Amino acid sequence: MILRVEDTDMARSTKESEAAILEGLKWCGITWDEGPDIGGDHGPYRQSERIEAGIYKEQLEKMIANGNAYRCFLSPEELDEMRAEAERNEQAFVVQSPWANASEEEIQAMIDQGKPYVYRFRVPFDREIVVDDLVLGEVIWNSDDLGGDFVIVRQNGMPMYNFGVVVDDAFMGITHVLRAQEHLMNTPRQILMYEALGLKVPTFAHMPLILAPDRTKLSKRHGAVSVGEYQNRGYLASGMVNYLAQLGWNDGTKQEIYTIDELLEAFKMERMSKVAAIFDTDKFKWVNGHHVRKLTDEEAIEMIGSQLKEHGVVKEVSGEFVAKASQLLRERISTLTEAVEELKAMMHFDLEEMMKAEVAQPYIEDGSIQETAQLLLDAQAEGQFDAIGSDPKAVQKVAKQIGKARGGVKKKALVVPLRLCLTSQAAGPDMNLFFEMLKEVDDNVLCECVPLETRLQMLKEKFLEQPVHAS
Repeated sequence: MILRVEDTDMARSTKESEAAILEGLKWCGITWDEGPDIGGDHGPYRQSERIEAGIYKEQLEKMIANGNAYRCFLSPEELDEMRAEAERNEQAFVVQSPWANASEEEIQAMIDQGKPYVYRFRVPFDREIVVDDLVLGEVIWNSDDLGGDFVIVRQNGMPMYNFGVVVDDAFMGITHVLRAQEHLMNTPRQILMYEALGLKVPTFAHMPLILAPDRTKLSKRHGAVSVGEYQNRGYLASGMVNYLAQLGWNDGTKQEIYTIDELLEAFKMERMSKVAAIFDTDKFKWVNGHHVRKLTDEEAIEMIGSQLKEHGVVKEVSGEFVAKASQLLRERISTLTEAVEELKAMMHFDLEEMMKAEVAQPYIEDGSIQETAQLLLDAQAEGQFDAIGSDPKAVQKVAKQIGKARGGVKKKALVVPLRLCLTSQAAGPDMNLFFEMLKEVDDNVLCECVPLETRLQMLKEKFLEQPVHAS
């Protein structure tokens, strides 16, 4: 099977945008056996090069010779008048060109006068056209409903889309064409041209559209940006492929997170949906977050560490701090670009800001904050903090000691004040891992880092050397 997954923008693209499309596909792990970047037996692969090679001209002349195409000298003004006449009569506009049956002499006379013309395909009358679509099943049209004879070559000699893809696919040996359902109405016209040229009609599959959440056409404001842009936004190739593969398809289970190998194993064409899918950026980010968490330690260091270096948080992607930060951030971010702000938020320690936070007020009012601060300083005096950052259970031991001193309070009433005192935030990463990372701060680290000893001193100055009141 030789497959073409259609992207009509590719035919119109500049070499720069073509390169971006190809690079985006490669980044996603999608490769091909031949194409404009690697060559092959079915080139040339760019429409401009195929025009220069005379490929379309040869097939056009074949259709003219067998009566399936003709020169049409209808002007835009004449077409507008025909369209207006149809509207006045409340009829569908059907092109009925007087040039469809013009004599050679009439045609030559117009050419001699330098009159511009296009080439139209002669649509047969009352012809049933059937396609057995892999997604939609049997679809039937009548040729009388196609709007009459359609243009296949413009005045400047450029082939129209329908004519171009028929010739390209046939001479590149394409056997299967997968494209969006918005191209369904192109199919009967293309089938007529395949038959007129004596070419084998490929197998078609018209897949569901991807719409915005409001069910309108997907645009940039809804997330319809290039693959390269999502790469720049910190999405992973595996996350993108995982999410996009499930827009209009599922394997009949409730599974949502797949590796590319699992998708290849599970995919079956008959599971494609016939209805439009919705592009949900929040769901996309959620799926990508799962793939971030599936990164190996080495991948996390390379990808997350590179983000930290790029934004001036560290000098180099090396050392224990980067290793521990990457592994800690891996569990907390959905895209790689979130790593910098997430790390800065973790490293930030602002007791004044914490005191104003709504989440801290109940614990200030009942004295939990001040009591916890005192117990933390007591634990420090007893040497309990010496092991924090090296003993994985050191924080739990301190927490257990504080919980016992506070009369066995419930977990939330214990943990939240403890975390507020040590991190100035009510929620965050595992504190054992966090303080392990904090202990590895060295000259490679460029962002603000408040060491544990300084935090404890700030606690002493804030809660034990001045009265504490709720905001």
